Amino acid sequence: MLKEECQIADICRHDQVPMCGIDSCGEMRTFIDTCDMHEFNCDTRKDFVQKPVHECWVTCKRGRSFKKPAYGDGCDLENSVI
Repeated sequence: MLKEECQIADICRHDQVPMCGIDSCGEMRTFIDTCDMHEFNCDTRKDFVQKPVHECWVTCKRGRSFKKPAYGDGCDLENSVI
């Protein structure tokens, strides 16, 4: 999965269309565009996927993240992509 994210990030063309992403731990984050999300996943070994943009606008501002408290503290280790 990480290798695939990095390959997509290498060839992706930025379109500057803001998007929302959520990872397997429930952390929501806004990204500049889908390429930005793939680059972030590659660089940080995360597993964000696209969500409807309106879901992020109510919880976080651009470039910020919001973690649902129900997932717990150890979740950061569990959602790292190997």
